[in-house]
Amino acid sequence: MGFEVGQVVSDYEILDILGKGGMGRVYRVRNVISNRIEAMKVLLADLAAEPELGDRFGGEIRTLARLDHQNIAKLHTAFKVENQLVMIMEFVEGFTLSQRARQGAIPLNEVLSYITQTLAALGYAHENGVVHRDIKPSNIMVTPHGVVKLMDFGIAKSNTDTMHTRAGTTMGSMLYMSPEQVRGNTVDARSDLYSIGVVLYELTAGRRPFESESTYAVLEAQLNTTPRAPVELNPSLPKPLNDIIMTALEKEPMRRFQSAEAFRKALESLKGAQAAAQAPTVAANVAAPNPVSAPPSLPASTSPGSNRGLWMALGAVACVLVLIAAAVAMPHFWRGKAATKNSVAAVNAVSTQPTPAANTPSEPAPNPAPQPAVQQAAADVAAQNQTVNAATQPVQKTMVRAPSKKLAADSSTQSIADQKPQPVSSAPPVTTPPAVQAQAPPVPAGPSQEEIDKVQESLMQLHSRADAIRGSVNNLRRQQAADGFEVSPEIAGAANRLDNYLAAADRASQSNDLPAARRYMDGAEKQLTVLEAKFGR
Repeated sequence: MGFEVGQVVSDYEILDILGKGGMGRVYRVRNVISNRIEAMKVLLADLAAEPELGDRFGGEIRTLARLDHQNIAKLHTAFKVENQLVMIMEFVEGFTLSQRARQGAIPLNEVLSYITQTLAALGYAHENGVVHRDIKPSNIMVTPHGVVKLMDFGIAKSNTDTMHTRAGTTMGSMLYMSPEQVRGNTVDARSDLYSIGVVLYELTAGRRPFESESTYAVLEAQLNTTPRAPVELNPSLPKPLNDIIMTALEKEPMRRFQSAEAFRKALESLKGAQAAAQAPTVAANVAAPNPVSAPPSLPASTSPGSNRGLWMALGAVACVLVLIAAAVAMPHFWRGKAATKNSVAAVNAVSTQPTPAANTPSEPAPNPAPQPAVQQAAADVAAQNQTVNAATQPVQKTMVRAPSKKLAADSSTQSIADQKPQPVSSAPPVTTPPAVQAQAPPVPAGPSQEEIDKVQESLMQLHSRADAIRGSVNNLRRQQAADGFEVSPEIAGAANRLDNYLAAADRASQSNDLPAARRYMDGAEKQLTVLEAKFGR
């Protein structure tokens, strides 16, 4: 039976072809009842004419039916159509690691994320008695949200269903085969871990450990040659990761990681070590003082001749402040003497500061722990405010006769003149530094609902354009596949980058990170422009 685009097979309408191989083809289909998009894998060979292929395909169906893991593509159902087996599977939208590697180097944190997810899938399969036996980048897909899906269990070995596997048969991809697979020996979970080591080597070093135009040379190297350390090809590779890869590529299974979980934990510990190495830098940045929020510290002492002009100016300002405060508060000064003792002392200390020329030695005040300059200045200001407030209380109504302004001014002047100079410490004159008045920068408000709505509306428009261009790309892929070709790398790369940018923009929009969402939307817009120009839109 032939399968064509637009044809309905059972309850599934064929939308386009996703890929083809020696055993069959994979189509993107739509369930006409549920309207769900799924993948349909068809074994094209006649089951009666080639029973061995039928057994192998049936084995994949029985194997996948037992597996249910977030990192393994799910099997939905299976049936026969005119003596051909059909599998309906989860449709995974995204890119394979082989496609991603062709676009350029992958950041190390992404590589570690993809491989640890793949190892989690393998660990689950191994616990259920299934060895994949065909691990390679083209069988590892990544969704737009960064979730890995392990694909193609067509030659998987199950401990409950071995009728589709014959002893002495070599199966798999030669560039990623373990030595025991090359020999045709019985394989176990450690064979998959060797293949993961080859994939990890390729993604970090930029090439496979063994490459040659001769199949025999590659297979012989898999058996007998120790590969170059990946750090020699990529000097930026962390030494611990280099050691992990070389352990996975040991020729003898007993010298490799003994389980996928042990391999995964080794990579997780590497990610933890990298985070710890970055922690001191982050902590230093957090602990660094903000020059706006903290005033500059004042020197503990100054030499008699330094900054003379500055001290004279500060002294003049202090005298003016003292006269104003005295004129307002002197009528009640003596009545509140006990409460304002500290304030008067601070005012006298400032107003009677001896000039450097006098150079008169004095004994320091018996104050074992003087306040810092900034705190003392703040205390003086508070004391002056307290004095002013006391002068304006309603108690003024009980006075028999209020002194005139002239008398208050004369009394103020006379009181100051009668005061004896107080001993001063070695600290400089106390003034309020400008930085005390600096306010902390306001915390920026989050985006408004109107801004969020505009970004989401623009994102929806980009998704609509992307859906339209995907249809054109899929049609081109179908036409090229019919002629035995693939779409150009430029179109394929632009389509993949478009999906990645839109997925990243969706995540940023959901977290209200509008600047990041706009950057990703700009990237998606550029890829859309490229694709629309290619298709004349």
